[in-house]
Amino acid sequence: MSTTAPAPSRLPHELAVEVVERKGVGHPDTLADAIAERASILYARYCLAEFGAVLHHNLDKVAVLGGRARFGATDGVYDRPLRVVFGGRISTSFAGRLLPVRDILEQAAREQLQDALPGYAHLNWVVRHETTDSSKFARWFAPHGLEDLPERPTAFANDTAYLVATGSPSRAETLALLTEAWFRRQPWAGSDIKALVVRDGQAFTVTACVPALAGHLSTAAELADATQDATARLTAELSKRLPGPIEVVCNTRNTRTGPLSQQYFTLTGSAVDYGEDGMVGRGNARSGLITPAQQAGNEALFGKNPAYHVGKVGGWLTDTAARTLATTAGPCRVAVMWRNGARYPDPASVEITTKDPAGAERLVRESLARTDWMSDLVDQERYLPRLAPVDDLLAQLDSPPPS
Repeated sequence: MSTTAPAPSRLPHELAVEVVERKGVGHPDTLADAIAERASILYARYCLAEFGAVLHHNLDKVAVLGGRARFGATDGVYDRPLRVVFGGRISTSFAGRLLPVRDILEQAAREQLQDALPGYAHLNWVVRHETTDSSKFARWFAPHGLEDLPERPTAFANDTAYLVATGSPSRAETLALLTEAWFRRQPWAGSDIKALVVRDGQAFTVTACVPALAGHLSTAAELADATQDATARLTAELSKRLPGPIEVVCNTRNTRTGPLSQQYFTLTGSAVDYGEDGMVGRGNARSGLITPAQQAGNEALFGKNPAYHVGKVGGWLTDTAARTLATTAGPCRVAVMWRNGARYPDPASVEITTKDPAGAERLVRESLARTDWMSDLVDQERYLPRLAPVDDLLAQLDSPPPS
């Protein structure tokens, strides 16, 4: 089945009200997503280098269980460690040769925590390994050779799934990413930043929650002044670029009185210091955003096998199709459904929403026939959560709005 629907009112930027959320790179859920994705990437690289193929794994069951810091007025120390729990299933051997799975997973956790937490030096953390190689197929996670990887040479969907992508970001989406990036470059700010953007017509309201990072401020009043200054400067930049009224609000629960540590204050830059937990799939989608106006689909891809898993490969194909179509048709949405066992060029349904449907299905179908996803997913780390550059996001807002 295939449909091409004009229906421009269904696209997010044409809704009367649009809501977009971003959980920053230090948010516990984003930490879990990123650790899972980095673990899959490092494991895939190892397998490709050693065996020429990615062995079966699904590491999309990572949990980051918060630790506990005991705070003084402006500092603190961990007395209960953060725990990174690796669940999921993974091949631990190939042709009888054992793989250094635990080392790879621990490397992934360490690298991601170091990259995402500016106060990593304060962190006390441990790893728990709860992965298995359980399967009713004896060789699925213990292959004797490449012949035990049935997705070679033609990948197929391992499950039934519905994947959705839009071809160009709305201004609300860009603004959500910009809010995190803007505050994150303040030296006093941690990385567990949350931004919620509401666009009502041409009016934008941005609500941000930004942690203070130990070692940069001494009092609650200093934090209040710092957030007020950063908020005012962001508002000024947005006022130059957006046609309607702009309101930016930051740290609504903070006060100017009391100890700094009683405000949104962290040692590492994240609320994991307070025991906050994170799990894969509870936060941002492939786009790095939470976008209820976009019919986001039903798959979280972080940590899934880049060789064939429908949540990752299907997501990449759908994103690629939407981006390709947007270059000629402008803002669009592409939604694709694959059934378990289907080849990727043969989805069960394709839905295309665009103002310019001429040639749209041909472009989408051509994108769905691509097979070159591995390099982008593994070498280029396409879906590894990261901070977007402020200047790039400001330039996007300088561009004409979607129409």
